[in-house]
Order: sequence, then C-alpha cells, then structure tokens
Amino acid sequence: MELENIVANTVYLKAREAADGDGKRKGRSRKWKSLMKFADASEVQVYKKEFPELNYEEVVSKSPIGRLLFTDFCNETEELRCCNKFLNDVDNYEKLAPEEQRMTLAQKIYQQCLCDEYSKKEQDTIDEVFFQAESRLPDHLIDQEKVKQVEEKLLGESPRYIYSEIASTVRDHLSGKPFADYLESKYFTRQLQWKQLEKKPIGKHTFRHYRVLGKGGFGEVCATQSRASGKMYAEKKLNKKRIKKKKGEMM
Repeated sequence: MELENIVANTVYLKAREAADGDGKRKGRSRKWKSLMKFADASEVQVYKKEFPELNYEEVVSKSPIGRLLFTDFCNETEELRCCNKFLNDVDNYEKLAPEEQRMTLAQKIYQQCLCDEYSKKEQDTIDEVFFQAESRLPDHLIDQEKVKQVEEKLLGESPRYIYSEIASTVRDHLSGKPFADYLESKYFTRQLQWKQLEKKPIGKHTFRHYRVLGKGGFGEVCATQSRASGKMYAEKKLNKKRIKKKKGEMM
C-alpha cells in the first residue's frame, strides 16, 4: 500500500509539473486538443439563444467569462475602463472584502474614482496612503449630492452599500450604448465561442485520473487532469448505490 501511494504521488506531482511548466504540451493530448478548438465566428451566432435575455445582466453580470471579456472590451476606451473598474471595485468591496479591510477599500474607491486630485488619508491600519484619481468617473456620471453622502458615510463605520446608488447609475450607462457596441464586437463573438465549447460532451475519459485526495460518505475526490488543456482539477466521484442506500438524495 505504501509503495502504491508513493507511485501515485509521483505520477500526480509530475502531472502538476507538466501543467504548470513551460513546455509546449503542458500535459495536453494531441488527440483531445480539438476539444478546446473554437468554432468559426459564423457558426456560433446561434448560441445567442442560450441567454434567457440578451441584456447586460445575463450576458455580463451573471457570466464570469462575459465579465472578463467585457472588461477587455472596456479597456479599449478610457471612459469605459474607468466605469467598469469602478463597478468591479465596488463589487469586490461589497461582496468579497473582509470586514477589517472594508474602510480602507471604501476610501480607495472614493479617492481613485470620485476625486480629481491626489488625496492623503490616515488610517488605523496604515500610517499614510496616497491615491491618485487615475480612474475617475466621467463628470456626467458623478452626482455631487450622492458624492457628499458617500463622504459623510466614510466618516462613520463605512456601511457596506455606500456606493450602491452611484454604481446603479454607472451600470445603467454601461448597459446602454456600450453594451450594444459590445454585442457587435469580437469580444462577444469570443463569448459565444465559449458557449459552444460548454456544449461539448464531457465524459470520464476526458480527464486523466490520478491519486485519491479524500473520501466521504458517498464517494471520493480524485486529482484529475484535462486531456485537452492540461489543467488540473479535483473531481468528485459519487457512488449511486451508496447514495440510494443512505437515502442521500433526500438530504
């Protein structure tokens, strides 16, 4: 058993090295490489119907790939880059930031996106911080009354949703003409190509299976490697008989 574990660990580590290395193949199989090939742009237009509605919420907000591609699209124009960066920063501030970092992030967003000059703030966690308004929102999207409300709240305990009203204005702006332009761009075509890839069938032979990482009540988790991309994943295998026996489907 010990020898089997050593062999399994060695093969697993070699697979990870191949995936993370600088080699040409990086664990990719020539036979399976076609799985990652994008279809022609003219062939993927039919995948527009895969979205419940062709609007900003469905195409960008709810799609991780859509958000990345929309960011690339916005980065081509300074005004759109600033707007998109503001929304991403606010989203990170509201949903992901730890409580102890939230005040610092709130002030950083204010100084980078709403101020028009260098600012200096003293914090409890850091001595002095200088931020440049390098991503300032365009003037027509900045409501000074709402900015004053943000400034007042920043003097308090920095509630989580202090930027929600400004973010809503910026989101409405991006969901108009910029989003319409995105739908006609190469970036949206790439998003449709990813949609087409998602539809390709995946089976147990799509991955190479390595050592068991852990076991649970209904199955086990194994280290696997995609034959097409060489990427490493953790794959959960469930035993249907065990699930039915323990009535796991009722949980």
